[in-house]
Amino acid sequence: MSVNIIAAWPIAIVGVSDRRLTGFVSGKMHTNRSTKMTVFGCADAHGVVVYNGIGMDDQGLTPGDWLMELAEQKVFDSDIQQVLESVRTDLEGRLQKLREVYGPKKARHTFTFALWRNGQTEIHNLTNYESFDGGENLAEGSDRVKLIPSFPTPQAKVGILVTGTMPPIADVKAIRQVIAAKPVNYVLARCIKVVRDVAYRRGNARGAVGSAAQWAVVGPQREDIHCGLDVVGGRVAQEPPNMINVHAQSPVAGTWSVGFGSTGAGMLIKDAYAYAVAEDGSRIDIARYDPDKKRAVFSEPKCGVCGSPWPASHRFCEVCLHDQHHVRGKKRRRNGK
Repeated sequence: MSVNIIAAWPIAIVGVSDRRLTGFVSGKMHTNRSTKMTVFGCADAHGVVVYNGIGMDDQGLTPGDWLMELAEQKVFDSDIQQVLESVRTDLEGRLQKLREVYGPKKARHTFTFALWRNGQTEIHNLTNYESFDGGENLAEGSDRVKLIPSFPTPQAKVGILVTGTMPPIADVKAIRQVIAAKPVNYVLARCIKVVRDVAYRRGNARGAVGSAAQWAVVGPQREDIHCGLDVVGGRVAQEPPNMINVHAQSPVAGTWSVGFGSTGAGMLIKDAYAYAVAEDGSRIDIARYDPDKKRAVFSEPKCGVCGSPWPASHRFCEVCLHDQHHVRGKKRRRNGK
């Protein structure tokens, strides 16, 4: 399970997602650097996609890989309605195969598209189990995937959506309050805090939600996309979301930033990273290209203290930092502070 925050209003769309991936059957922590976010452009729209439910199928593919396979088939060169219908059909087929092997309780998934079209924000959910109308989510995934759209109105120009593990209602209201009073970067910071608080609040450092957060800020113009990675304790390299047909900027160090991609059709970027080279020429490579697998393989050794996966882009082990935070919190509560 993940936690995803989408905030959309007439100035920007902000998307934030945690990066932890747990085993489809075991439920145990598999990695702390799964990319659950894609920024995209199509014929008449651009935006961000997040997901929750299936983290990795039995072929070792993530839902981000599913989207990339569709992009390789030129699906994202079409208009947004065709993109949504193609993703819905593809998702139904994949979930049906998982239902047959693992049962309906395991075969549950949601894709959320938050996008700009004709200068307006829209949110579209493709799901076989979440209600999005205040009702109960289905314990067993349906064999049909529904498309549930949400459009702004003059009375409700701000849309905030949380999928996956739900934070307290007060935390979601706090995002709305920041949107009303502060610039976009404050909204991003608040959304990241909500994701992190979900990871910390449960008191389980090895739970389904991690504290590292991938993020994107998408403006009304296709060239106005910023994205990156926020890590407790700091990062040594930048890891942006996957990209389809867009150009995006990511901060690297200080005032330095790097650009990824272009706005042309057929431009696909997956598992990218960037780092700043020190004055002495030293650098930290967090991945290497594997010619046999024909892709980058990212370093994620096990922490020598707790044994959890430790992405090379993180300065510190997020599980150990979580445990330290939890211990400090207990001490403060005992001391009445």
